[in-house]
Amino acid sequence: MVTGPLSVTAADRVLVVLPHPDDESLAAAGLLQHVVAAGAALRLVFVTDGDNNPWAQRATERRVLVLARDRRRFGALRRTEVLAALATLGVPTDAASFLELPDQGLTTLLMAADTRLSVALRQTLDEFRPTILVGPSRHDRHPDHSALAVALELSPYTLRGLPLRHLRFFIHNPARRSEPEQGVTIALDREQLARKLAAIACHRSQQFWRGGWLRSFAGAQERFLAGESRSGEDLHPVAGARLGTGSTEIHLASVTHWRSFGPRTLLLAGQTPAGEPIRLSISLWPRLGAIPVRDPRTRELVGRARLAGSSRHGVLHLDPGLLPAGALLLAKVEHRFGFFDEAGWKKIGDR
Repeated sequence: MVTGPLSVTAADRVLVVLPHPDDESLAAAGLLQHVVAAGAALRLVFVTDGDNNPWAQRATERRVLVLARDRRRFGALRRTEVLAALATLGVPTDAASFLELPDQGLTTLLMAADTRLSVALRQTLDEFRPTILVGPSRHDRHPDHSALAVALELSPYTLRGLPLRHLRFFIHNPARRSEPEQGVTIALDREQLARKLAAIACHRSQQFWRGGWLRSFAGAQERFLAGESRSGEDLHPVAGARLGTGSTEIHLASVTHWRSFGPRTLLLAGQTPAGEPIRLSISLWPRLGAIPVRDPRTRELVGRARLAGSSRHGVLHLDPGLLPAGALLLAKVEHRFGFFDEAGWKKIGDR
């Protein structure tokens, strides 16, 4: 069951990390109003400007061809929308910062071990010293959301120094939004709900295709998970793993969704006990014979794997020594076609 309402006091320091403009209004408009009312310190970090959203831009601007300069203009528009939404919620403009990282590109940055995101997150955490951290769940089906969640999990703050509460939200996984997981709720009264709807309406560029879906987030309460979704772990396409110095087995139980289909690739991201990055990419098609295991940062071959069974229901055997003992490791099955993922990332390592 949900544990109960979230209490925020003036002594709290609340950091909200968001993949795109509009996530603040959908997932946390009620929370933001409670934080402002409590007088707590507040900071929001928008990782991308949401500029790579071509169908919304075509509908908004009534154009077919979208070039790089058009995307930059659209990103600037989305910034003005989010600042208007925050003003509607009573959040000061200077509470928001923008990292301007590639929209629909956070998984690529994660797998490249690109330091721009990790450095920005670490600097913000070190400077702001939050008592409450709010960010996406790594089981969200939007690849930017889940990649940001993994980046937060791999940040040094997670194991040292900060006595904080880490709360997670879902946006692109409707089934997870309604499940009774351990977490907290924020209740919205009539005025707060009206302000949330007004904040959602500020995102005019997103209304043409998704207006009704956006407004569906305006309910009597907002829910945040205190940990990752148990059902998200249980229903993940990586059903289990056995990691060891002698052999490594990864058990697959993948399905195809209408928005996620085609040949599969297993992505592994994590870090060694010494904090060195681990990044591996294993194409699960074709499945006959030895499968190359590559470092996506260089595309170099670093080992081999064999698949017993199919890429849907099989066991992947990795060469010994590819994954060091005690590593923090997360896995995701990526499909070649479709915008959204079958599932997000699952922790399979020792920590």
